[in-house]
Amino acid sequence: MSGFFFVYSDPGTGVSDEEFNDWYENEHLPLRIPIPGFQSWSRWVAADDQHPTYAAIYDIASPSVTSTPPYTDLAQTRSEREKRILATLGLLDRRTYTLIEPVLPPKAGDAYDPHKPGPYALVVEIDVLPEAEEDFNKWNDEEHVPLLAKVPGWVRSRRFVLVDSAVSGTDAKGDRTPKYLSVHEWESPESLKTEEFKECVQTPWTKKVQGGAVVIRRRLLKFVRSWERE
Repeated sequence: MSGFFFVYSDPGTGVSDEEFNDWYENEHLPLRIPIPGFQSWSRWVAADDQHPTYAAIYDIASPSVTSTPPYTDLAQTRSEREKRILATLGLLDRRTYTLIEPVLPPKAGDAYDPHKPGPYALVVEIDVLPEAEEDFNKWNDEEHVPLLAKVPGWVRSRRFVLVDSAVSGTDAKGDRTPKYLSVHEWESPESLKTEEFKECVQTPWTKKVQGGAVVIRRRLLKFVRSWERE
C-alpha cells in the first residue's frame, strides 16, 4: 500500500528565511534521501500568498515508513542547529497518507518522471459528512478527476486518505487535519482560469458534494526543486 508524506512548514519570526531554507535543503531533507522506503523528495513554495509558506512532498513505499526506524531514529541524532531551529520554528505540520487507488495515469503516461512533477500543484484538503463519504469518493473517481484530466495544462492528479499527523511550532493551531487530500499538478496557474476548469468545478454533482463537505481548504504551490538518490 503506497504512502505519501506531506509537510507544511513556516520559519515564523524565530528563524530567518535564509537560515531556514539552508537548513531544510542542505541538512534536514538530505537526511531522508538514504532512508529505505522514501522514493521521491521535493520542496514547494506558496504561489497564493497564503501561509504556511513552504511544503515538502515525499512519496513513500508505505505509510509505516514514517513511524518505524530508521526514519524515527532521526529524532535521536539531530544536530545542535536542527534542535535550535525546531524549537523556534513557526510551524512544522507533518501528515502521512495512504494513496487511494486506482490512480488515473498522468498526462505523460509512462514517461512521467516523479522527480520532475508539474511546476504547480493545487492542494485540496477536505472532510465530508460520514453519510456523504461514499458519494464523495465516487464523484472523484467517476467525474471530477476525469474532467480535470481534460483541462489544458493538467499533468497529474492523486488522492490520499490520512493515516496520522503531528503539528508543532510557535504558530501551531489546534485545527483538525482533514481526512482527504488531493494533489493536482498543473503546467501553469492559468489552467485554473480556463472555461474547462470552471465547468468541471461547477457541475451539479460537484455542488452536491460541496454541500456535504465540513471543511474544504485549497492551496496553490509552486515547485522549487527535487532530489534524487545517488
